[in-house]
Amino acid sequence: MVSARDVAEILSKIPLQVWNEIVKKEPEWIHMHKFLKRYGFGKFAVLMIVAGLNDYQLKGRAEKAYWPPLSNLLEGKPVPKSPEELINILEEFYSKERFSNAKIRRLKRFLSSSLAQELWTSKPEDVAKDFVKIWYRLAETMKQKGNAKTIAFAMKCLGISLLMAGETNFSFEKIPIPVDYKVKEFTKRLGVEFKNDDDIRNFWSAVLEELKTRVDINMIHLDSLIWQIGTLDRDEIIEYFSEFGLENIGRELVEVLR
Repeated sequence: MVSARDVAEILSKIPLQVWNEIVKKEPEWIHMHKFLKRYGFGKFAVLMIVAGLNDYQLKGRAEKAYWPPLSNLLEGKPVPKSPEELINILEEFYSKERFSNAKIRRLKRFLSSSLAQELWTSKPEDVAKDFVKIWYRLAETMKQKGNAKTIAFAMKCLGISLLMAGETNFSFEKIPIPVDYKVKEFTKRLGVEFKNDDDIRNFWSAVLEELKTRVDINMIHLDSLIWQIGTLDRDEIIEYFSEFGLENIGRELVEVLR
């Protein structure tokens, strides 16, 4: 079985600049970045969190079935003046999604919360300073565990919002990788034995801990990479890294896959 150190050894050869480009390839960056300037940071941060909270049990792949249609809907709507107005805008979208009732309840639970109200007028530096506290409050607001996939992913979306705004000084270390199908599949392909999602989280936390001794990244970077390559075949992984001029790293990585 490949170890966390083995994986980190390969991935540590990726330059920081490329890690940052990998994050920009995420669908939530590609399709939502344009709303940052239009909404302003606080409103945009709230939008990104709620979109992250409801990114589950989709009608298809997120990069096609979720983020593009959500973006298209928002483009045709005015900038909301309050979280309540954002509920009205997004209710139209989630009413057509799978598990619509549950997603609308989650939408209203978050956007009616004091946390959403405070974030609505927040500045990037304040969110960065209170990032871990916001994580705890979000889990409490949604009545979920902090390591739940949707909570972790919503925090990733908030972190991406900060990166879009040019804010990098925030702590993401305690927040685990959002364990979804692609992350599970790639973990399996590495031959890692796991009994549950916690084992997967622990493995990737160990990879990140090793990586951070060599390159200044966080779980947003690592999750973005694993999500993007998680279900690619060997040739596609090599091609993916070749786009960054890192074909050799792609070849090294596929060598340790089952």
